Amino acid sequence: MEKKKTAKSAADKADRIDFEKALKQLEEIAAALEEGDLGLDESIRKFEQGMRLAKFCREKLDEAERKIEILQKAEGGKVAARQVEVDGESGEIANEDDLQGSLL
Repeated sequence: MEKKKTAKSAADKADRIDFEKALKQLEEIAAALEEGDLGLDESIRKFEQGMRLAKFCREKLDEAERKIEILQKAEGGKVAARQVEVDGESGEIANEDDLQGSLL
């Protein structure tokens, strides 16, 4: 007997993938769609998959942003929004010494 896919099984599958893998898959889907060699049904399927991956990545980025804000709490418990500078070549945080917050 064939099991039906459920929303829960899709959510479980999403939990097993990490941000980097999802982003790589999203890039591959975008490249395949840009080539224009896929049929209509396959293009729609890939587009839907890409939208799910994009949502997953956006949620992960939002979660990371919230964690960073917590780590950057200023005195008095207020969150001090600080610009995070990223080195364009290495991708490392350039001003990480300034971003440690009050946890140290």
